[in-house]
Amino acid sequence: MPARDALDAALAELGDSLTVPQVAALLEVHPATIYRAVKTGRLRSTNRGSGQVRRTLTKIPRAAVVDFIGAPALAVTQ
Repeated sequence: MPARDALDAALAELGDSLTVPQVAALLEVHPATIYRAVKTGRLRSTNRGSGQVRRTLTKIPRAAVVDFIGAPALAVTQ
């Protein structure tokens, strides 16, 4: 994960809401990781569109990204 200052600077340049690919690039993770975080409720988002495949746009508020970065990682149990 990039340094906190670099993330703050990148977030400042972006708009009020980001797409999943933008958040994934910012956090240097695969977009599927971001979709999983949205699905599990760890990352707040809004959906725009019909809900059909490739017709829904998931937007993530900048504040949600900041909260997600600051949240402690969930422990992985085996």
